[in-house]
Amino acid sequence: MTNVKSIFDKTEFDMKVSEIMTKQVISITPQTSAEVCAKLMIKNRIGSVVVVNKEDITIGIITKENLIQHVIAQKTDAETVKASEIMSSPVIVINQNVTLTEAMEKMFKERIRHLVITDSNGRVEGICTDTDIFKVVPQLIFLEQEYIKLIREKSEDENNKENTNKYAGYCDDCRVYSDELIYIDGIYACPTCSVEQ
Repeated sequence: MTNVKSIFDKTEFDMKVSEIMTKQVISITPQTSAEVCAKLMIKNRIGSVVVVNKEDITIGIITKENLIQHVIAQKTDAETVKASEIMSSPVIVINQNVTLTEAMEKMFKERIRHLVITDSNGRVEGICTDTDIFKVVPQLIFLEQEYIKLIREKSEDENNKENTNKYAGYCDDCRVYSDELIYIDGIYACPTCSVEQ
């Protein structure tokens, strides 16, 4: 079994997240509706929006996965459900001097795909996704695949029986990343595909 930590130690890549982060982050208030969140993501071709309070401090993040899990899957009214009800909080944040390998390791450990970059006061400076990192350092995809493999090996029971545990990784059916994968019928399926199984 590969030791993920040792792979990170051997990866000599020290570009900072400040060099690749998206600086024009779309932020919303806690009262913004899920419908507006979705429309903003579509319009700006992004996978997340950051939730800030009146002082412009980051208090949450909404990703496509949040919308799928809390709105689509639950069949809630996107016009009335608020960002504060579906956002992931507290937000995992880093500073802009973190290296890409450190950022990727953070994503793996926290089972997330988006990292918010903030200043010392908690105000958003940018956002960095796993896709941003893979574009610059495609060899880090190997690290993600190895990490997902380790998680799956550790989590599967001896008989590969179906279970209700949740995993992070790419859906074996639609190939979309999710941190809500379910092992069913011998594959890892996202919430949408697991309903179709």
